[in-house]
Amino acid sequence: MPPRESVVDNPKSPIRRYHHYIYIISWALLSSVILYCAGGISYVDALLLASGAATQTGLNTVDLNRLHVVQQVTLLVVSMVTNVIFVHSLLVVIRLYWFRKRFKRAINEAKMICRAQRYTLNQRLADVENGPSRAFSRERPSEEVPLLATVTEESQSASPSESPGGRKYGATGSMSPHITFCETDAEHEVKQRRRSYSGTWSRRSLPEIDSPQRRRSFSEMQNDMPPLPSLMWQSSIASYADWNEAQKEELGGIEYRALKTLFIILVCYYVIIHLLGALLFLVWILPNSHYGQILADNGLSRPWWAIFTAGSAFNDLGFTLTPNSMGSFNTAVFPLLVMTFLIVLGNTGFPCMLRFIIWTLSQFTTYGSPLDDELQFLLDHPRRCFTLLFPSTETWRLAAVLLLINAIDLIIFYALQEFPHPSPISAGLRLVNGLFQIASTRTAGFTIASLGTLHPAVQVSFVGMMYISAFPIAIAMRKTNVYEERSLGIYNEEYDEHDKPHQSDSLGAHIQRQLGFDLWFVMLGFFFVAVAEGKRLQENRTDIAFSLFPILFEIVSAYGTVGLSMGYPGTETSLCREFNGVSKVIVITMQVRGRHRGLPHALDHAILLPCDLVEPDEQGRRPEWWWKRWIRKKSSDLGNLFTHD
Repeated sequence: MPPRESVVDNPKSPIRRYHHYIYIISWALLSSVILYCAGGISYVDALLLASGAATQTGLNTVDLNRLHVVQQVTLLVVSMVTNVIFVHSLLVVIRLYWFRKRFKRAINEAKMICRAQRYTLNQRLADVENGPSRAFSRERPSEEVPLLATVTEESQSASPSESPGGRKYGATGSMSPHITFCETDAEHEVKQRRRSYSGTWSRRSLPEIDSPQRRRSFSEMQNDMPPLPSLMWQSSIASYADWNEAQKEELGGIEYRALKTLFIILVCYYVIIHLLGALLFLVWILPNSHYGQILADNGLSRPWWAIFTAGSAFNDLGFTLTPNSMGSFNTAVFPLLVMTFLIVLGNTGFPCMLRFIIWTLSQFTTYGSPLDDELQFLLDHPRRCFTLLFPSTETWRLAAVLLLINAIDLIIFYALQEFPHPSPISAGLRLVNGLFQIASTRTAGFTIASLGTLHPAVQVSFVGMMYISAFPIAIAMRKTNVYEERSLGIYNEEYDEHDKPHQSDSLGAHIQRQLGFDLWFVMLGFFFVAVAEGKRLQENRTDIAFSLFPILFEIVSAYGTVGLSMGYPGTETSLCREFNGVSKVIVITMQVRGRHRGLPHALDHAILLPCDLVEPDEQGRRPEWWWKRWIRKKSSDLGNLFTHD
């Protein structure tokens, strides 16, 4: 592969991390205006809700069931178009767009090179035949056939010089693609005149070619031609708009086709999981009179609750239409289990599930078929194609880490949490509640009970889990950012001035970098909120619910984009409802900044067509657009063949 320019130091890199900031902030601002115009809340609260939806945080300062349905729909839609799966899928679309731009450039360059070489050859042929005065026009007549043409069956059986379509450079009679220099009428007349002499070439005008040595040189030049890029095979490259999708796939090669297949998989995954979650909730809630009455008491329709809850769980939003989060459903096993799976599939477990889906599809495809090749390419070069698709070993490691973290958190929860005796719920139901709460702790932010009633050590463990919520996937992205694999994400500190990795790729090194990168942001936000709320903290030292630890809990929850909150007595909202305007703005800033942790600094915009893939030289360098230099070299050799004295 050609050497990649350092995207980090290249200002021309089209997709950088600040574009992600612009995307998230734009949605937050747009939705905040809609929320505010619908009425009922201040603009600061509207902005906090909007930023919570755009960053999948879910801290709420008002009860969502009191919002207008337009405001509820806005929060759900914004969370859908800004979640991890949707945003990373957009990168696949962008990469396909870059491929198509490369197609246009490659076609134009091929046309220019072939025209220039044809003109040069025509000039030299004319000079040899009748002198410089018979040089042919550089311009092509409008009735001329396409510049590049596929070798027909008739021309394949003819010699390079006898073919009526012009001279072909390649092994005679082979099925390999060839360049065709299509000729004008004047060129054809000169060729016919040459054919009137004995043999294919005029002995009088080109005596040097008749020598065995010259014939050998010309034959060697024909037979050592390497495969040309697929863009040279097309029946016409007059205009990019004339190409159909099959021709573009042939030009783009396996990577282009694999990206198209990946995009279909991502769209199906995104849509099906949303629909399946809403359908399961709808089937459960419609005939259930008990929980249906709970929704009716809060002024909620059952279908809308099913749609909103499924979307909020899959997008890891954490908003609920019931004021006490999922506290009203703490004895409903089915929705809690469904939400647990949706939370995992929508965030932490998505890379594992995506690779599993691709692998499963590859087992049911015909070996050697185009679809099988595309799926295998995705499995063999995951980080080349998608930022959240990892190699097999790393995917297994990620799954093991996620299971280990959740198991540790669950053990802490059950070992320290006290349950009343006799317990109002069974042991099995407590296990379901624990699984749901642990899954929500790291990403979604749903609760089944007031966190203020939990054991202090459990609260501290929740702070730790929220802080490291993004670590497993972020570290997996960094660890698989291998230069040789040309992965899409580029991290500044992983490349030196020669664009080669120079830091340790051990797991410990990645963890140290991530810890050092995040910690000072959290402490800075905590400090500013303590300054803004300092007067209230000093005047109400006995107010345990509004003290430094609950504030730290809120800040870590905002930075981790989780949305858990210890709340405040007498309210069903997050603690940040009690913050002043300055503190709320700080929380908004923490949400936006936390949404971008672990992301690469830029997206590698290098596009490789099949014609770019050559073996590296002795220095390990891979020249780009080798076929253009090959054409120039061979045309130069051909020119020497005609002009040698």
